[in-house]
Amino acid sequence: MPLGKKPVSCIPCAKRKVRCDRLQPCCHCKRRKQDTCVYPEFAGVSDQLFRDQAVRIERLEEYVRVLGGNPNESNVRVRLESTQVDKPHEQVSAVISRHTKGGPALVSRTQRPTQTASRLVENDGDVTYIETPMWYSWRGHDDELSSEQRNAQTSKPHYQGTILDLIQQTDLNNSFTPLPPQPHLHVLWLNFLKNVHPLVKIFFDWEVEPIIQKAQSRGISLPVGEQALVNGISFIAISTLSREDCRILLSEEKPQLQTQYQRRLERVLLLSRYAETTDRHVLQAFMLYLLAMRNRARPAAIYSLMGIACRIAERMGLHRDGSVFGLCAVRCEERRRMWWQLQYMEITVARLVGNLSLTVFASWDTKIPSNLEDSDLSPDLEAMPAERKGLTNMSPCLWRYSIIQMNCETPGKTGFEKMTWPLSPHVPLEEKEAKIDSIEKMLAERFLQYCELLNPLHVHVQIGIRQFVLAARSNARQPSLANAKISEMTQKTRDEMLEICSKSLEYFVMSQTTPSLLGFQWGNDTHFQVASFVYLVLEAHQRYSADTVADLWSLIGRVYDVTQVEIDVNSHFYGCLARCLYTRGRRGASPGGITWYLFLTRYLIHPVS
Repeated sequence: MPLGKKPVSCIPCAKRKVRCDRLQPCCHCKRRKQDTCVYPEFAGVSDQLFRDQAVRIERLEEYVRVLGGNPNESNVRVRLESTQVDKPHEQVSAVISRHTKGGPALVSRTQRPTQTASRLVENDGDVTYIETPMWYSWRGHDDELSSEQRNAQTSKPHYQGTILDLIQQTDLNNSFTPLPPQPHLHVLWLNFLKNVHPLVKIFFDWEVEPIIQKAQSRGISLPVGEQALVNGISFIAISTLSREDCRILLSEEKPQLQTQYQRRLERVLLLSRYAETTDRHVLQAFMLYLLAMRNRARPAAIYSLMGIACRIAERMGLHRDGSVFGLCAVRCEERRRMWWQLQYMEITVARLVGNLSLTVFASWDTKIPSNLEDSDLSPDLEAMPAERKGLTNMSPCLWRYSIIQMNCETPGKTGFEKMTWPLSPHVPLEEKEAKIDSIEKMLAERFLQYCELLNPLHVHVQIGIRQFVLAARSNARQPSLANAKISEMTQKTRDEMLEICSKSLEYFVMSQTTPSLLGFQWGNDTHFQVASFVYLVLEAHQRYSADTVADLWSLIGRVYDVTQVEIDVNSHFYGCLARCLYTRGRRGASPGGITWYLFLTRYLIHPVS
């Protein structure tokens, strides 16, 4: 506080509620001769206390100015993400140290901000809440960005609109037909049973087969719920076909077919009043719509639509086990399959926007589905048969559900902690590794030991489980490395992380290139580990061993190659990033700056998992 100033406003200024310059006399009392500039007396309180408080206030105001704010404004918008940038933090530390000469500094220059598990990030005026740390770690190369790279504009992927966009509700003319063409239905149903149904078990094939037959006959009118289900099956089945298959089997181009079937399904869902329905066929069609749109639409839009699906399920009581209501065995099992598939979808979609699902933390008692084939169940079944030992067509879903169940039943933890322990910086790495080992052991005993290499579905299960375990080990190490530079990591930590990330990407390449798994590619993009890919590129830039660097760039090149199989939203993301990195790396150029710039601008706000 400048010398000669009083610690508080004078009495006339305080009564008028005007700002006082705290001089003797103040500027207002000089103009108003009728006022006497008198300052209040505080018995028992020394001037030194006011001086200390004034110094503290001024120091805090300087802190706010360094962060880009104005302490004199009435509405100060605090941007939490600004506190996480290294250089402004150093400036703040210097300011605070400057104001505390002669006494202990509040913040040391070498201290870093406390790492939290969530952020607010801003992009083009939109502030987004990010829950998981994977989108803001590995920031060691941010300092290498040139001004040209910071200002560079990268092309954004072309997202398809969704049912949320009102303009699309009226883009069909009066010649709208509620069902797909007859020649297409048979082909799409068979492909659905082969490519989708093993991974998304939300109904029984023997129960839907008659509906497909009625839709093919055209002489029988279908209720709007069954129309929605037929269109949902057809739409997602097209997503599993390659461009060449669409030309051969359906005599049309895949992009046009996807748009056509998307619009038809959206129209039928709107006619069925999907947001208010309690029809299980409509909800099943809506779930298939979300799965098919996951890689076509903006993640934020799919995340919002997932909320609608979960609310529909809750209104139908799917979060309560059907046995509570005395339902028959088949209806109980169907409800379990739908609810647990919704929980898995909620987690994967939430991951696309950097959040953590909230519904999995809530109290619900729906039992996990049984390890049975569809043929083991029938409409007149009075009691559920004993579960099969080994793998069934339900196993590709069950191994994922088993992980969710194991986390929800974790003893000693409640609510949020049950699902966030791999990301928590407060849980020791040894404890995380022990938990991951127990999950891996459970998966090995229940699923892996029964896998046969000649069965494509079993191979898909094997690869999926290995990818999950590696992703868990990678995420477990991330919180301790967030805001860290690679040069600050120990060689042992770097070697462990590099091995984990390399294996993860090797499995991803295998899932995209194994001929017997081509029909399952539509669901494999969900398991792509962006953080592992970025870390691999940074290590390729940092390592000096010729053989090691060559192997890393070879793997990066293979990741780039497999993302060019289909030009969809995900491939556009991965392809643009990998193309730039791969080209620069092979030429010997430093990829560090452009790597980090692309990662931040294209994955941070609109991440694609």
